[in-house]
Amino acid sequence: MRQATAPPPSAAEHQAPPDVATMRETAHSVLGPDDAPETTPPAGDELETLTTALRSHIELLAPEVEQAAGRLSEDAPTRAAALACVGEARGKLRAPELTFAGLGGGVMYARRLARVLAALCDHYETVSTGIVRTPVQTAFDQLAEHCLRCPTCRTVDEQGAHAGLPCDEENRLHEAYRVARARAAAARLARRRAEDTV
Repeated sequence: MRQATAPPPSAAEHQAPPDVATMRETAHSVLGPDDAPETTPPAGDELETLTTALRSHIELLAPEVEQAAGRLSEDAPTRAAALACVGEARGKLRAPELTFAGLGGGVMYARRLARVLAALCDHYETVSTGIVRTPVQTAFDQLAEHCLRCPTCRTVDEQGAHAGLPCDEENRLHEAYRVARARAAAARLARRRAEDTV
C-alpha cells in the first residue's frame, strides 16, 4: 500500500536535521530498551544530567516537528497527531519536576520526558518525510467507515445496546488493522535495536 506524501520542503527550509538517533539513545537510557518499568533508573548526578539533556532535546525537536507538520495539509492525520504530541511535550516542559523524593519523583519526571521525546522522534520521522497517512491510520479509517455504514455492525438489541452480530467484513478489516499495528510496532523496535547497535 502506497503512503500519501506532501510536497517536499523548499530549499530555504533545508538545514541540518536534528540528531534523532542521539535523542532516542538519551530517551532509552532512561526508559531501557523496551520501556520496562523494572528498568533500573539512573540516580543522583546522572539523573540530573539526563533530565537536562531530555529537556534540551525536546526544546530542540518540538519546533522541528511542528514546522514539518505545518507543511502537511490541515486534514492530514499525521499532522494532527504530531501537533498533539508537540503540545504534550511543551506541557511536560512546563510541568514542574515532582518533589516526592521518597516516591522517585525525579525518576518519574525523567521517564515522562523520555517517553514524550521518543514519541516526538517517531512523529518527526513521519512528518519530516511528508507522510500524510500511515498504514495504521488507513486501516483504522477503513474499519471505522465500514462499522459506521454496515447495517449488521450497527444493529442494536431491544435495549438499544450494540447487538454484536458477526460480520465477516468487520473481522477482515479488524485483522488488517491489527496486522498494520503489529508491523508498525515491529518496525519501531527494529529501528531502536539498530540504533542501539550503532
